[in-house]
Order: sequence, then C-alpha cells, then structure tokens
Amino acid sequence: MFNRRIYLIALSLLIWAAQCSAQQNDLTVDIVLARVREHVAEYRTLIPSFITDESVLSQRFDGEKLKDEMKVESSFEVVRQGPGDNLRETRIKNLVNGRAPKNQKVTPPFTFHGGFADVIRFTEDKCANYRFAEAPSDGNPIVVLGSSKPSSSDRPAACTAQIYDFKAFIDPKTFHVLRLERTIQDLATGIIGHVPFVPMPSSHNVLIFSVDYMPVELGGKTFWLTRTVTADLKDKNKPIRLHYEAHYTNYHRFAATTTILGVDPGAAQQ
Repeated sequence: MFNRRIYLIALSLLIWAAQCSAQQNDLTVDIVLARVREHVAEYRTLIPSFITDESVLSQRFDGEKLKDEMKVESSFEVVRQGPGDNLRETRIKNLVNGRAPKNQKVTPPFTFHGGFADVIRFTEDKCANYRFAEAPSDGNPIVVLGSSKPSSSDRPAACTAQIYDFKAFIDPKTFHVLRLERTIQDLATGIIGHVPFVPMPSSHNVLIFSVDYMPVELGGKTFWLTRTVTADLKDKNKPIRLHYEAHYTNYHRFAATTTILGVDPGAAQQ
C-alpha cells in the first residue's frame, strides 16, 4: 500500500512536470510580450505615488584613468497626477560628494535617463524584431532578444536608422521582467559633460546599459520596480568612456498631508 502511494505521487509529479513543459513549449514571443504588457499597463494605471532613495555614481575615464567623478544621493519621486497613466518623475538631490548642494542645478559627468521607463519602451517597440534566445524551458527565465528592423517595406516610416539590440530576462511564472540589457550604436550625445572643453565621446560611440528589477509592495499590491541601473558610453575611436550607475532602495508610498486650520471667529468679524 505504501509503495503504491509513492508510485501515485511520483506519477502525479511527472504529469504536472509534463503539463508545465507543454505550456512552456506552447509559448510564442507574441504571447510573452502580451503578458509583459499587462504588467506595464498595471504599473501605469495602478502604481501609487511613491518615493525611493537613489544613489548615483557618475564617472568619466580617459583610457583606464579616472578623470572626473561625482556621487549624488537623492530622493526620487514618482507622483500620480490625476487619473490614467499621467506620472511625473522628480528628484531632490540631498548630497553631492557627501555634502549638501547649494542648489539643485547639479550636472554629473554623465547622466542616464530611462531606468524606469525602458521596460515600457521594450514592450512597445514597433521598430524591433523579437525572437527567443532559445526555446523556453521550465524553471528558467524566458530570454527574449530584439534588434532594430533593417530598412525594408515592413519597417514603419517613423523608425530611425538607429542600430540597437536588447535582451530581456522574463520570469516564466509571473511574466515580470527581471533584467533588461540594451546596446545602442552611434547615439547623438550633444553636450553631456559638466566641464566645458574636456574630451567627450563623439557620436561615433556605443552605449551599453542594463536595468535590474525587483518586487516592491506598495499599497498592498506588488509591483516590479527598478533596483539597479548601469550604463557605459564608449567612443569607438578614442579611449574615452563615461560610466553611470544608480541604486534604488527604501521604496515607500509618497503622500502629501494637508492641515486645515480653524478660523478665528473674532478675526472673521473684523
């Protein structure tokens, strides 16, 4: 009787594993992206206003030599403005290189934007071709690769000639993005340094960045928010490199309080 019970348990586990494997094999890139977009839509419409501690390291290198560095500690806020997905991002710089700044006009050697919004762009990129890195397998992250569409009849007219590729690691059970990696060629940089007349990467460059996400509970609901952002911009012909990294901790809801003061009846009569 005991052996029969073990046999039935083992058989049920095998059936469950086979069902999970079949579900994984039935996945397509379109199905995976659709599930990820559901979470993106949820973030846009349901995320409450929140605040998090942001720690940034910004550096400029000439070859292997560090030429410039700035460390910034900030309070990063995402505030919901009305219904829908209208979210406003702001930050208050608390410390710059360990000291309170005189004002908020602080320009590091290299500033990178997109750590929070890039997962949204990844799911909605109509100028990219998507594919699996390999067939999804049970228990392992789903890896979706993407690259810019070449010039052809099926590429939307709004797409630029920008050459890029990306890799997304997606949880196979929840379909949340765990990590996003992206490489962009020949990014138009403009003036990005805070010191004039110093060597900076030209527009003949390569930008490599990654974003790691983690589950955060806000208002009784779990959202996957940015944990770490790293970015490196390198000139293809000169030994110049810009480095940026940001870490996010202590997520909590942001709430403004309003105090209604009573009216002095005597003052109102005067």
